[in-house]
Amino acid sequence: TRIPHPQIKKFFEDKGNRFSPSYYVCQNATDLNSYFHAFFPSPGLRSDVSSSPSTTSATTGPPPKLCLVCSDEASGCHYGVLTCGSCKVFFKRAVEGQHNYLCAGRNDCIIDKIRRKNCPACRYRKCLQAGMNLEARKTKKKIKGIQQATATGTRDAAEAAGNKSVVPASLPQLTPTLVSLLEVIEPEVLYSGYDSTLPDSSWRILSTLNMLGGRQVVAAVKWAKAIPGFRNLHLDDQMTLLQYSWMFLMAFALGWRSYKQSNGNLLCFAPDLIINEQRMNLPCMYEQCKHMLMVARELSRLQVSYEEYLCMKTLLLLSTIPKEGLKSQTLFEEIRMTYIKELGKAIVKREGNSSQNWQRFYQLTKLLDSMHDVVENLLSFCFQTFLDKSMSIEFPEMLAEIISNQIPKYSNGNIKKLLFHQK
Repeated sequence: TRIPHPQIKKFFEDKGNRFSPSYYVCQNATDLNSYFHAFFPSPGLRSDVSSSPSTTSATTGPPPKLCLVCSDEASGCHYGVLTCGSCKVFFKRAVEGQHNYLCAGRNDCIIDKIRRKNCPACRYRKCLQAGMNLEARKTKKKIKGIQQATATGTRDAAEAAGNKSVVPASLPQLTPTLVSLLEVIEPEVLYSGYDSTLPDSSWRILSTLNMLGGRQVVAAVKWAKAIPGFRNLHLDDQMTLLQYSWMFLMAFALGWRSYKQSNGNLLCFAPDLIINEQRMNLPCMYEQCKHMLMVARELSRLQVSYEEYLCMKTLLLLSTIPKEGLKSQTLFEEIRMTYIKELGKAIVKREGNSSQNWQRFYQLTKLLDSMHDVVENLLSFCFQTFLDKSMSIEFPEMLAEIISNQIPKYSNGNIKKLLFHQK
């Protein structure tokens, strides 16, 4: 068994900077075969369900509500999110002061009660990830206490709040939606560092794309760790899913950028590396570019919305597993079903209560299925250039480790595609 690259393992084992992703995972997801029943948003799908069963007894009362930013005891719902007073004040000052915070580390510092003051940049980002918004204050009353189950707790909270209302029963509605969290954690577009002043060559372009791909893999790992529910999977499952899906994520994100920036006529790998028709006709380039252009043009033809794209990309992370399944297979299926439902919600938001909703769901899921063929072609070329040392294509260390791990799995057929439609 190949030992994972230390950098990969470090990214996955770092348990800092996460905001209770299980808080957002549906606990009663049905079997994957019935995903069509999940198309229309179900009143039963709640984003406030905890992943662990309640152990609260009538005698001990409910556990204290925790701040979604630093996990300290929450004092109320501030700016649309359950937080402590310290994070409430910090967020207000950060926004009104228009501070440009910078992290001295990797933008993944641990933010808890003890260390929340160590890195204002990461603390501010966690506030945004939790859904804090100054505008929320205009639509909700200020609160100063949390309602307790016991009579004493209720009376104390009411006295502390005075004439203000305590936390309303509809508090879960203030929880940010899954898709809004996906918007917050979406990685920034990276630059390739390609020197356009030198003559183009397949070798230079492919080597540059591999180096860019290595950095995109790092960004994808951080992104995946922030996806609600993903960190609840077994660590081995997290690594497996990333190793199976990295090319899906890159190709789909490339298709999105190319669709938005050129309507699917160019391949926009990076702001400083756009593949036009002339570059596509370089040796070894055309066949691969053709497959990637297909994705961009399909996104353009379907006029995919940003929210639909975010849900689809998350589903691509969850689109391929080992034949024997995952160690936390049941939880994986629940998480996947949750994001299938999110895609349905995004479609309804775009189309309204339209008779075209089912047709659009069919079209988008057909596009997701087609990504398997696209990625198979891209991986085949990638494996070939990796193994053929005579081509002298450069690969960064972390990407080389992932590819080395993937090749035997694909060679042995140890993959299971999770398709929406039968071929």
